[in-house]
Amino acid sequence: MILGAMGTWTTQPGQVLHVRPTAEALAAAASAPVDPGPPSFLQGDHLRAFAARRAADGRHRAWTGTATHLDGVLDGPALARALTRLVGRHEGLRTWFDVDACTDGGPPVRHLVPAEVIGFETVEVPAFSPVPGRSWDDWVTTHLTETFDAACRPDSWAPFALGAVATDDGFGLFWGCDHAFTDGASQLMVLSELEELYAEELIPDARWSSLSRPHTAGSFLDHARAEHALAAETPADAPEIQAWADAVATHDGRLPGFALDLGLAPGETAPVRIRSATLLDAGGLARLDELAAAHGARTTGAVFAGIAVTDARLTGATDWFGVTVVGTRGPGFETAQGWLCNFAPVMFPVAHGGAPASFTDVLPAANAAFRLARKVAAVPVHAALGVMLADGVLDPASLGSPQLISYLDLRRFPGVGRPAYDRGLHFTGEGRTANASLWVNRDHERLYLVTQTPDAPAAQAAVDRYIAELTATFEAAAGASQPVRSAWDERLEASGAGRLG
Repeated sequence: MILGAMGTWTTQPGQVLHVRPTAEALAAAASAPVDPGPPSFLQGDHLRAFAARRAADGRHRAWTGTATHLDGVLDGPALARALTRLVGRHEGLRTWFDVDACTDGGPPVRHLVPAEVIGFETVEVPAFSPVPGRSWDDWVTTHLTETFDAACRPDSWAPFALGAVATDDGFGLFWGCDHAFTDGASQLMVLSELEELYAEELIPDARWSSLSRPHTAGSFLDHARAEHALAAETPADAPEIQAWADAVATHDGRLPGFALDLGLAPGETAPVRIRSATLLDAGGLARLDELAAAHGARTTGAVFAGIAVTDARLTGATDWFGVTVVGTRGPGFETAQGWLCNFAPVMFPVAHGGAPASFTDVLPAANAAFRLARKVAAVPVHAALGVMLADGVLDPASLGSPQLISYLDLRRFPGVGRPAYDRGLHFTGEGRTANASLWVNRDHERLYLVTQTPDAPAAQAAVDRYIAELTATFEAAAGASQPVRSAWDERLEASGAGRLG
């Protein structure tokens, strides 16, 4: 599995098919009963933003997706049955929201579609017609974007889209889902689960190793209810909330932003451009693992140390404050489809004796700070935000587009070793942004960075500089003698999403 821009996914020309809800399923979904439970906190934020954008006739592109390739001739009805089973076992994917009340400050209303009325069918899409100046790959990228723009929205069912490109000896498989009903981990697992269910439909008596046993696929609705209950019972002086307040108060009441000036005015956004860069190859990554272990740290700590040292070199800061994304998939929710994430502060010094600290100086503190962040993430961030806003600790203006940092070890997902996962690409909708959050990932071959950046000249120049500095930090830490460059970097550059622009 690779994280990158959707436009880097390619497939051989073939017949395009969509797996759509049947007319009966759509009718049943439209009149699905109300479920009284609240949306999760992140869902609620997303739904209010969607309602405001819809009221202003704005474009909604807050979806995310994944695509892969499978062998064998496509059996469309079997794929439709597999999707029916997938959606039947995940309540979050059987949900849509009435957001009309959100424009007046009211709550969104959830509707839950009963599993027994779910049904899908495979429908052929008109074939690609060659025209001068337009390639098959360009057509596929445009088709996926238009398909996901139309289907992946939270105010109707289904809020996702599945399709395939069938050829004589295999098929490409693509999936997109509105962010209200998914997260990065869900996207990294969904096609592997669908691959398993599809294989079972082809050979019903086969024994497949389950990637998503019912007891690990927990109800996202239960997760949301538990999240609200936990927030309500957490006192304002809880250590988790105090950790947030201390970090924000120490940094002038603001959440962190990108280390360099992106050249945008306050409140200004620009179209997204996905950037990717290899930070270390497999050899360098092995040396980084060894360095971290020698200092009592894990690779996660080394990742945050590298980012912090780079930021300090660029800004002159003596301490570092970042906000990281932490998964909240507790027991019973390991393979659930939904938005099971929280945010937590990571803060530690990056100066030593009045001078900038070295990578190894920072490493133990970075590791300890991330371990603390995981404990802080046990309490929903919205509980802390409410307290900080009420106490005047947090400037509300910094809530719009904070800098987020994620680290994923892609070797640890349940689909590893299966075609759907190993051949997969995970991507996001390319709307608009005012920031350049960092998504650091590792697999068996490399450590690499993906970031959604503002596609404006000043912003791209700043990102060029930042990527070069961050790469140099990790190369120096791992003792790399030559800049790292991979075939994936070259592929990204050829697609216009290159490493250094």
